[in-house]
Amino acid sequence: MPLELVPEFFRAFANNAGLTLHLRLLAGFNSHHVIEAVFKGCARALRQAVALSGPLDEVPSTKGSL
Repeated sequence: MPLELVPEFFRAFANNAGLTLHLRLLAGFNSHHVIEAVFKGCARALRQAVALSGPLDEVPSTKGSL
């Protein structure tokens, strides 16, 4: 996958998934490792975002009800 298509991939992914996605490059020189870290970081964040937590019979709301 060409380096130029990585931002386009994440833009299309966020638009089609209907989510807000913030990606920042804090450090890195090797393009392969930078891209690998961005994909891995995004995957870990998504896994955390969709993980169930707490009892399954409770309403997932900060107010306690919908």
